[in-house]
Amino acid sequence: MKNISRFIIPGLIFVFACSFTMGGGDTTALEGHVYKVTMSLVKKGKSQPGTQEEITFKGGKFKCKLIGKEMGAENIPIEFTVDSAYTDEGAEEETIYVEFEGEYVNKLDELVKVTGTVDGYGIEGNVILSKKDKEKKRYDFVGSKKEKKK
Repeated sequence: MKNISRFIIPGLIFVFACSFTMGGGDTTALEGHVYKVTMSLVKKGKSQPGTQEEITFKGGKFKCKLIGKEMGAENIPIEFTVDSAYTDEGAEEETIYVEFEGEYVNKLDELVKVTGTVDGYGIEGNVILSKKDKEKKRYDFVGSKKEKKK
């Protein structure tokens, strides 16, 4: 009986731990990455001078303080429509390529929609605030991955 429990208990612990990993948050290459971007408000089709911001991907959510303040949606759940990697000719390291989108309804019953693309270290996209299918505010963003301090 001791020998059987010696194998069964660790096996059950392993299966239990794996179930949390598989059912957890976002596990793509963007998880936990921080991007420094320029957020530009677009009015009447023209971009206004940009504001420096940070975008973070954590737990399957797009996070940006400016969007939280201006649109009431600091954490927008996202889905990855494309999640792949490629290797440039002659390069050793894989480069990620991800397209994402997400929606959030804020307290004023307005829809906040984010779409974007990450290609290697670069990121670009937009965030649109709308109500009843009418665009109220739009921010375009472009930037690059924030380097970690050593």
